[in-house]
Amino acid sequence: MTTTRTLALIAGLLLTLPALGWEVGEFRNGMTRAELDEALKSWNFEQRLVVGSDSVYVYDAPDNPARRRFLFTFCNDKLVSFSQEIEPTFSHFVVVASNYSSLYGHPLEVVPQTNVIASGQTSELAMFWRRGPDYVGIRYAELPASEKLSMTWQVGNNCWQAPR
Repeated sequence: MTTTRTLALIAGLLLTLPALGWEVGEFRNGMTRAELDEALKSWNFEQRLVVGSDSVYVYDAPDNPARRRFLFTFCNDKLVSFSQEIEPTFSHFVVVASNYSSLYGHPLEVVPQTNVIASGQTSELAMFWRRGPDYVGIRYAELPASEKLSMTWQVGNNCWQAPR
């Protein structure tokens, strides 16, 4: 009788725990590639590029004013990371970082990087916050001929260490 009550209590507690993993729009942690393909149908992206064995990059043509660019990364056929590029300005980086700091406190990790490549120097600053089992982040990169700014949602997985 006590064992049954204990098991019922544990089962009840497990059912009331919040769902694990991020969800952004109709994209959520744990989706299969087939589920992602189905969700992407209504978005009407102009280009789709499979990157390596674990990522899908969808984007609009450069002359499209929407300028949508999404990167989905999988681990063992389950979606574990979603990145969305936004208009790349340092002021946008500061606004998003400030908003995340207000919501989630101090960043869990700050990653500054500088490299020199054939076309010149690259500089990058990434910041990540913990939100339950998830990591949310912002990454600003200054490249020789352009800038890049993206927001990312990740969850720990067996394929690579999050956040990255």
